[in-house]
Amino acid sequence: MCGSFRNHQGKVQGVFGSYRDGQELYTRATSKKKDLFIIEGASHYDLYDKPEPVRQAVEKLDAFYKENL
Repeated sequence: MCGSFRNHQGKVQGVFGSYRDGQELYTRATSKKKDLFIIEGASHYDLYDKPEPVRQAVEKLDAFYKENL
């Protein structure tokens, strides 16, 4: 990845490795402008349908898209 890169993930680690994979993806991204947003108290699956974690992720994505698209 060489364009702007944003990764958001829940802080609560699950059994399938999405937290670890997200960390690795962020580390490997070669983008000059990259950001990692960790949502405290949320798991990967909470980011699908739990209102508060989703709200936090959408707020960050909205600002990121406005700046980079």
